[in-house]
Amino acid sequence: MNDPRGSIWRKWDLHVHTPESLVHHYDGADPWPQFIDELDNLPAEFKVIGINDYIFLDGYRRILKEQAAGHFKNIDLFLPVIELRLDKFGGSQSHLKRVNFHIIFSNDLSADLIESQFLNALPSKYILTPQYASLHGQWKAIPTKDSITDLGQKIIDSVPQDEKAKFGPPLIEGFNNLCLSLDSVKKALDSTYFTDKYVTAVGKTEWASINWNDNTIADKKTIINGANLVFTASESRQHYENAKKALHDAGVNDRLIDCSDAHHFGSAAHKDRLGNCFTWIKADPTFDGLLQVLIEPDERIYVGDLPPEIAKVRSNPTKYIREIQIHRKATASLSEKWFDNTIPVNSGLVAVIGNKGKGKSALTDTLGLLCNTKQHRDFTFLSTDNFRQPK
Repeated sequence: MNDPRGSIWRKWDLHVHTPESLVHHYDGADPWPQFIDELDNLPAEFKVIGINDYIFLDGYRRILKEQAAGHFKNIDLFLPVIELRLDKFGGSQSHLKRVNFHIIFSNDLSADLIESQFLNALPSKYILTPQYASLHGQWKAIPTKDSITDLGQKIIDSVPQDEKAKFGPPLIEGFNNLCLSLDSVKKALDSTYFTDKYVTAVGKTEWASINWNDNTIADKKTIINGANLVFTASESRQHYENAKKALHDAGVNDRLIDCSDAHHFGSAAHKDRLGNCFTWIKADPTFDGLLQVLIEPDERIYVGDLPPEIAKVRSNPTKYIREIQIHRKATASLSEKWFDNTIPVNSGLVAVIGNKGKGKSALTDTLGLLCNTKQHRDFTFLSTDNFRQPK
């Protein structure tokens, strides 16, 4: 999808959980109808959504099915996202924080292909968090909800009776304690199928909880500097600015974007809710557009309520051209049909590019005429020697 206006600012939220997610807080016996309705009614600026249900793609499949049935006409693109836990930990021994690693795949890749060529390449690479390392030999499986539930139950069964009440459902405990090395993830992505078809992101909050010390400094830098993006879910623009400054001051990757990390409906008080995203991206709403952002992030990423360029246009609507319409007069006697179309114009237009004879001068002369230029003598197309000649 290439917008005829070129690159324009749109909201992108690359971290949204569905009711199929391992962890979510969407209320109701069947939260899907409300979830679909809220996606249908997101503010008009939202155009790209990343569906992120940890290591499963059932929610992404459901979204595509609903889209095919006529929903989400307001959304230009859904991207499949996988969220894994790395084997690097922050926090304390009693309260480990697992570093989250995200892979944003191209929508050109089917869910089946991502499962077969990526997720199914990982089973032998999974390890358990340190306190349950002794169970590693008891669990080796392709990660399905049933197999992860089995792992979680083994973990719960391994602790003293008076500790069991502190644990959540087996499925959640199993997933929370299933980790991967960054090298194993990279090897699984080193496939013909995934060349130029994925973008990586690391979760800023969990990454930041790793201490800076002699034993961890190299790993800590490798994790964040090797990622294309850094994800955060900010409470406010100021929280985002503080987080970005912290990354900049640490001398590490500060390509930080805000995502909702939605686990709640939009009416919830919790910050991780549908629609609570501050990230605007100036690019085509395509995976290729996302790749372009990585080349020039400072020019194409804005985090806040409204990009200054949009605010300026809205404050001065009569100073910007939205479109140019050129129509043939109804009384024209010539049989040739020269022009009859509408040309959308980008408010950030700085150049018109095209081969000789493709209409550059026709467009610029028309703009000059409509804007009451005094430089008629400089017209090269709307001149008596060209378009306005008597014949």
